[in-house]
Amino acid sequence: MKKLVVKKVISTGELDIKPGTTSDDLIEQAGDALDGCESHEILGTVLFQATDGRYYTMTVEAVIGVASKSFVKQTFEDEGETLPEGF
Repeated sequence: MKKLVVKKVISTGELDIKPGTTSDDLIEQAGDALDGCESHEILGTVLFQATDGRYYTMTVEAVIGVASKSFVKQTFEDEGETLPEGF
């Protein structure tokens, strides 16, 4: 994924996001937040054996993805922001 740079902040959630924050900064902050709450605290201890004979566990991670239009509209509304013209 190409490096993104925050232009405008609509909602920060639990992260420290401001204009100029990079996608690398966001991933680092999300990792720090997740470190404070280990995967097993979120999911419990998960261990299973698959039909290939290998054992697997599960992890929780943050990824950056394009927001759906409905999510954008709802978040702007929740935050009392005005959607850009033509959105």
